Amino acid sequence: MRSTTHHRQRGFTLFEVVVVVVIIGVIAALVVPSMNSGWRQGAVRRSVRTFISASRAASAKAVSTRKAVGLSVYEQDGRFGIEGGEQTFELPGFAEFGAIEGGREGEAEDEIVFDFFPTGASVGGSVEIEFEVAGGRQAYVLIFDPLIGRLRIEEAS
Repeated sequence: MRSTTHHRQRGFTLFEVVVVVVIIGVIAALVVPSMNSGWRQGAVRRSVRTFISASRAASAKAVSTRKAVGLSVYEQDGRFGIEGGEQTFELPGFAEFGAIEGGREGEAEDEIVFDFFPTGASVGGSVEIEFEVAGGRQAYVLIFDPLIGRLRIEEAS
């Protein structure tokens, strides 16, 4: 006796495929903005850390060379670096310098220089960096301590 069983192959219906695509679309719509926000927050932290590192490098160079060394801030370009140095750093496209106090005018039109001295002291002053993030505006004030040449960070209100 021969048994005849038919195995029916079942695939996905168009309706099931559409439902899965819609679910993936909803999840992507929820995840992508938070990923972008996380990326921007990382860029904010990197920018502030890079500015601090540049100021520490200027201070260390002043102490080691026994000559005053400046940290240049190019307000309009969103750049900064050690004066006369080969390397400059740029703020991300969603950031800009805000209020800048202290320092002296540099050689370039929009250059402001914060000097560090061989004694470890600095000229003093402050630089505000403003960021456009998902929640609106986020700003930090980086304050140069004139006695010890260190940088203090405060969140701007």
